[in-house]
Amino acid sequence: LMAAWILAFLQLCSAQNKAWRIVHPNQKPTQYSPTVRYGHDAVVLGDYMVSTHGYFYNHPKHKPDWRDDTWIYSFTEGWFREVHLSSTENPKAAFYPSSVAYNGKIYMFGGDHIVGDGSRGHTFGLGSDEVWELTIDPITPVPFRGPLLSLFSYANSRNITISTNLFLKVTGSWRRAHAGKLAMPSIAPRARACHATTVMDGKMYVAQGFDRSDLWAFDLEKFTWMMVHGETDKGPGSRFAHQMVAHHGRLWVYGGNVWGVSDKARSDLWSIDPATELEWRFEGDGKGMDEAAWPAVRAHHVAVYEAGNAKGEGAGMYITAGLRCPNGPCKCREDTWRYDFESGSWVELKADNAPIPRYSHSMVLRKDTLYVFGGESMKPYMYHNEIKALPVTEFGFGGMSIRDDL
Repeated sequence: LMAAWILAFLQLCSAQNKAWRIVHPNQKPTQYSPTVRYGHDAVVLGDYMVSTHGYFYNHPKHKPDWRDDTWIYSFTEGWFREVHLSSTENPKAAFYPSSVAYNGKIYMFGGDHIVGDGSRGHTFGLGSDEVWELTIDPITPVPFRGPLLSLFSYANSRNITISTNLFLKVTGSWRRAHAGKLAMPSIAPRARACHATTVMDGKMYVAQGFDRSDLWAFDLEKFTWMMVHGETDKGPGSRFAHQMVAHHGRLWVYGGNVWGVSDKARSDLWSIDPATELEWRFEGDGKGMDEAAWPAVRAHHVAVYEAGNAKGEGAGMYITAGLRCPNGPCKCREDTWRYDFESGSWVELKADNAPIPRYSHSMVLRKDTLYVFGGESMKPYMYHNEIKALPVTEFGFGGMSIRDDL
């Protein structure tokens, strides 16, 4: 009987470990939590996740809310704080920009801007062609800061307001790294949003976006643009709301919407070596395969790269959630998948408690754990400002589960 209880307990623990856990719950915006949002972006910067910009419709005030704020989340201490800017010139509020982390700084490109007072909602096509650089000032360690901030957060939930600036005030500054078409010389991609971005070999690569089908590289040392290839109907074509990662000198694009067709979403995978190739290589789309072998079509999903061990073994790409809008009602996804670059195969990470289906969220991978932040859901209709975490080691993946000495 005792053995049965022990077995049941171990099974329960295992089930909980294969579950998404909430590390920051949905809540009203305060000094401890950003407002809900979607169409934002997030990257890992050391022990922190930095998320910036985005959008949501403020129903109580009956108007759109375009965001220009930047927030930072501590993986080690569990706090969320807004970055107080010392810069006087900052990027405008933007919807669907993209960002990468490089050498301790964050670089953001594109995104659609607010039109007038924003009452028209997200009117696409008035995007940015600028590149902005964000520097987060060093954060001073404070003993027991995590527990103290948790205590203050609890007091705030009881309508007791306590300033936490003594324990934590995060500061930073933006600067314009490239002015787009206004730069001299004006070699730069056209303005866009819903594009795909990744960093490789000191360059930020920008692929497609709405009716664009080109590929560009921004040198993060020289702050100059180079066009890899121009507009083309080959490869992914004119595509938006897709995702891109870099692996072993190649760029990999998955999914997204094709511009100008009714049922836009795709599940195809493409790759290109930007140093030697001018055309994308088709890697598959799951057609004719069992539905358990390839993820369903989607757009407005998120993808992150997993490097594997020191030998490059075990490298993969994770995708999660997303949206499909066929001729009927839109449907959000809730699933999480991993693509293995060595075998060219997909596997679904079947968590015990899938998160509420959503799209236009952000996701990062840090120390073998996926962190999802924000997004919008259709059923139930809601916006999110929660952070959910899923340890990939529980599914047999992650750098910690791959030995370098094999």
